[in-house]
Amino acid sequence: MHHASERVQAFSIHFGISAIAFLSLLYVVLLYWYPGPHFSLNGGWQGIRIVLPVLFILGPCLTLLVVSPGKSLRAKAFDLTCIGILQIGAFGWGIYALHTQRPVGVSLSEGIIYPVVEEELLLQKKTAADMKLLDDGRPPVVFARAAATEEEQMEVGAYDFIQGLPVARRFFLFDPIRLHVDELYAASLDNVHPVPEGFLPVRDAYLDKYRYHAGELAFVPFAG
Repeated sequence: MHHASERVQAFSIHFGISAIAFLSLLYVVLLYWYPGPHFSLNGGWQGIRIVLPVLFILGPCLTLLVVSPGKSLRAKAFDLTCIGILQIGAFGWGIYALHTQRPVGVSLSEGIIYPVVEEELLLQKKTAADMKLLDDGRPPVVFARAAATEEEQMEVGAYDFIQGLPVARRFFLFDPIRLHVDELYAASLDNVHPVPEGFLPVRDAYLDKYRYHAGELAFVPFAG
């Protein structure tokens, strides 16, 4: 009975530590890395599903298996250290994946809003800080214009061939959205004919809830 209680105690402690780590990560993910629709549309939930088994199955269950009252203190310390290193490594990889895949801005391209992911910026030797130089919103909003010169067209072709980056995610084509307000409002679903089914009740409910007037906001399609 004593043997079982010691294992359960070790499992409970490990599970509690894992729960604290998970809740801390979830807080950051929901509020800063994948706010609003980005959590479900742009990989936040998928990343969390990878981290969950690492925290709540890998670590605590291994602890439950290896803890044995018959082992020496040195052997227990060695086993728990190995489990900790394994779990921290896997957890760290999950955090890295969530961080590099997070949207650091959105771009308007051909009438649709697209997320701009940090990993794709890094491929172009740019960072989230460069997005903030174009727009100080949370998140930054930019306009992805068409290539204007022969040199830009060649660069578009190179990115397309080598990295497969769509126009909506090519930093050198980004302009501040304040320079393209007309294009932003032109892309609103209010200007689509026929209006998508179910849009008007949702729009009117949103405007009433936040006390906006018709025409003050642009409701643009979002592609995750």
